[in-house]
Amino acid sequence: MKKNLFTITLILSGLLFLNMSCKRDPEPDPEPTPNPIHIVPPGEGGTLPSVIIPDSLVGPIEDYFTVYEGLTPPSFDGQFVSHPHMLLHSTFEDDTITVFNDRYIAFFVNGDRVDFYGKQWDDEENAYYEEAYRNLYVIGTGEGFCTYYYTDGYPNGMYAKQSTVFSGKWNAAYGGLKDFQVAVILLETSGNPNLAPAGSFRVLGDGEGLARDTTWFSGKDASFGTVKVSDEDAFRMFRVR
Repeated sequence: MKKNLFTITLILSGLLFLNMSCKRDPEPDPEPTPNPIHIVPPGEGGTLPSVIIPDSLVGPIEDYFTVYEGLTPPSFDGQFVSHPHMLLHSTFEDDTITVFNDRYIAFFVNGDRVDFYGKQWDDEENAYYEEAYRNLYVIGTGEGFCTYYYTDGYPNGMYAKQSTVFSGKWNAAYGGLKDFQVAVILLETSGNPNLAPAGSFRVLGDGEGLARDTTWFSGKDASFGTVKVSDEDAFRMFRVR
C-alpha cells in the first residue's frame, strides 16, 4: 500500500511540474539587431563626435581620410559598388593585400538619418559578409557627407570597441559616390592579444574615386531583420593572430 501511495505521489508531482512548465511565459524572441551598434548624434554645428574619432587621432586619420561636417548634407540615397575596393592607408606595416573584394553599399536617407546595408564576399567563409544598421546620423554640407557609428563587443571574451565612418560626395551627375571612403578605427581592446593595438586604423575606398551607382538587390526590409554580425566578425579587420 505504501509503495502504491509513493508511486501515485510521484505521478501527481510530475503532472504538477509539467502543468507549471506549460503555464510559464514563453522566452522572448531574440532581438534581431546585429552586434551592438551605437548611434551617436553629431556635435554642435554638425561636427563628428570625438567618440568616433578621438582628438588624438584626428590628425593622423584626416591625412588619409576626408571628413565632411555641417548640417546640410546631400541626399545620397541609392545603391553603389566600390570597385576596385582598395586599401588606401593602414597602420599595419605588414599589410600585403591592397585590393579587396568589391564592397556593395546601399543608403536609404531620411533627413538627417540614414539606413545602411552592405555586403562583401568573404573568401574564407565562401559567403557574403553582411551588415545592416538603421538610423545612422548624417553630417556634411553641399555635396560632401559623412555617416558613422561605433561597435562594441567581446571578441575572444575581451571587451573591444571600434568606429566606422563613411564619406564621399554625391551629385546625380557623378553617377555614384565620388571619392568614396570608409575608415575603421580600433578604439579599445582591453589588452586583447588577438587584436591590433588600440588606435590602429585602416582607410579603404574606391580605387578609381567613384563608387558607381548600380542596382544590386531589391527590397531592403527583408535584409535588416535577418542580418546578424558576431563579435568575432565585427572585429575581424583588426585580428593579428
